[in-house]
Amino acid sequence: MILIDDHIYGTGSNALICVHFKSGKIAWQNRSVGKGSLAYADGHLYLRSESGPLALVEATPAGYREKGRFNQPERSKRRAWPHPVVAGGRLYLRDQDVLLSYDVRPTQ
Repeated sequence: MILIDDHIYGTGSNALICVHFKSGKIAWQNRSVGKGSLAYADGHLYLRSESGPLALVEATPAGYREKGRFNQPERSKRRAWPHPVVAGGRLYLRDQDVLLSYDVRPTQ
């Protein structure tokens, strides 16, 4: 789970959910890519499914706003739980003995 301003974002029951921190009121939930792990950078959530795709979602309590998704190449047949990592303008994904790196800096 990730706390951003006054909302918590996390996965459970095969959905991405946004909850107001103090009241516990659900702002929204979406099946997105299903249950998985997530990271936050530059106003976006990087949501990695335990069994497949990765989605880029705007981190806003106003609603689910998916900006894109892709299927990880060289995907193992096992569930993947390592969180995506965003550092220095790069997205890192680990799956068993594979480490993938993507440039996620905005294009000029």
